[in-house]
Amino acid sequence: MKIGLIRHYKVDYKAKKLMSSNDFEEYVTNYDNASIIENKTDLERSQWNICYCSDLTRALITARSIYDKELQITNLLREVKMYPVRKTQLKIPGFLWSVSSRIAWQLNHVSQLETSEQTRKRAKIFLSKLDLKGDENILIVSHGFFLITLVNELKRLGFKGNISRNMKNGYLYTLEN
Repeated sequence: MKIGLIRHYKVDYKAKKLMSSNDFEEYVTNYDNASIIENKTDLERSQWNICYCSDLTRALITARSIYDKELQITNLLREVKMYPVRKTQLKIPGFLWSVSSRIAWQLNHVSQLETSEQTRKRAKIFLSKLDLKGDENILIVSHGFFLITLVNELKRLGFKGNISRNMKNGYLYTLEN
């Protein structure tokens, strides 16, 4: 069995360089609704029996462009949403808002509505719905940060493969058991 993982295509949205906490919340919303820049994804001539996809638009568009059969759409594959760690009108670089929210997520800080433990649980719930002992090849289209959690859970289940923590958009990564 092979599992293919694809991070959605690149999002066509430029953030402000400096942002207040309100600006950061607006950025996250706009990013979620922005268009994407499609590219050619090489599926390495693998036969994918089924494709699971996040219900967020950027993942749906990506999945529909590379998989011509029916998609299995689920909110379990959604990206971990980012929230500002603190409300402030102070403008700081946008990347610091992103980094601080991801660190806060890792530390289960109250500012983040989903904790890292809840994300792991969501990944496990998704994987429990799959037949991981079968011989079907499964394609999954999701989001960078969530995919890191999913890869870690798959490796705990015995899947092997070399996957960078900085997954490229629209690129196929594979794990096998």
